[in-house]
Amino acid sequence: MEEARYLYFTLFSASNLQNVRKCKKMKVYAKVSVAGNSKCTEVDRENGTDPKWNTPFRFIIPEEKIIQAQGKISIKIELFCKRSLKQDKYVGEVNLSLDSQCAKSCNNTNSTCSVDGGTNSESSNFGTLMYASALGDKFKEDCIDKNQMAQIGATIGTAMLTAAVTVGVAVLL
Repeated sequence: MEEARYLYFTLFSASNLQNVRKCKKMKVYAKVSVAGNSKCTEVDRENGTDPKWNTPFRFIIPEEKIIQAQGKISIKIELFCKRSLKQDKYVGEVNLSLDSQCAKSCNNTNSTCSVDGGTNSESSNFGTLMYASALGDKFKEDCIDKNQMAQIGATIGTAMLTAAVTVGVAVLL
């Protein structure tokens, strides 16, 4: 069993983003990457350059990765404009480096940071991002082998079949 921690990360909103569309309102979503895992918000189709998501995420971070990074947790947030006919357009990104000690003691405090437009941009500030983070206590990640997983699946399948048959009999009576 490997020790790990949950990182609870909530992406609230962004404001004053650079408009990357020539016409029509931007439809913005965010891709949050932590410890090799990525998750996306829903697309905000209403608020244009001031998107709101209020999306909570939960990532499992192996303790070993935190130790290797000297107590730092890297979080990359990329913002994209959703497009129908073309590839989604890059809006900007934020690269955070949370100190694991601060993330644990400063749990769920709202923070803001500047959005970077990347290396091709003339200005380095492309808006503001609002988020909150909290790091959970250590826990042991259970490793389940394939035989145990198959046994669990068979048990669930049998229970579902039994429930379906019971419901079917009840309907017939």
